[in-house]
Amino acid sequence: MSRNTPAGLPASDRASGQAGFTLVETLVCLALAGLIGVLLLNAVRIAGGASAAAGHAAGAEELQSVRDHLRRTLGSLAQRRPDGRRPTLRGAPDGLVVAIAPDLTLERPTELAVSLVRVPGRDGAYDLLESRTETDAPPGQAVAPRGEVILGRIAGLGIRYFGAPADGARPLWLPAWSRPDRQPVLLEIQVAFPPADRRRWPPLLIALDGSL
Repeated sequence: MSRNTPAGLPASDRASGQAGFTLVETLVCLALAGLIGVLLLNAVRIAGGASAAAGHAAGAEELQSVRDHLRRTLGSLAQRRPDGRRPTLRGAPDGLVVAIAPDLTLERPTELAVSLVRVPGRDGAYDLLESRTETDAPPGQAVAPRGEVILGRIAGLGIRYFGAPADGARPLWLPAWSRPDRQPVLLEIQVAFPPADRRRWPPLLIALDGSL
């Protein structure tokens, strides 16, 4: 007679059962490992998508902040001075210089000359630079302009001016503005980005307070 196990089964049957149970355990472990791998991969993809979405949102917020700043700044041009002279706006296709009025609420007690230009930046890109200079500096005292990069890593800057090029002429869009006696009615500012940059800049239209 064959020797029985304590459970009442032959030893050969018990060994066969143990081998079968080990195979099932292995298959279950492999399935669980595969499931965990899929879950981890999905988690990585979700995290990457969330990171990209957060970066895109941050970029959009930065652009909106710059647009609001330009609208506030260029929308408060200086009016005629007490002697009747109007501050000159000098506009080019890729930059401009304007005079903005004092504003005590913004702790700006004097008129400022503000320039907006594209300057070389890092990695072959450009930066949008805003410079400010006090126009009412005491005689003989040189005032250094204060420059600040308000938007980095751009590819191009384009500005157009809407107004009448001469008295009696019909207003139209112009690539530059040189009239010393009148400012344009509107500005359009366009900013381009490198091809791999996902930021987008719809044309920014600014009505000028000092255009009348």
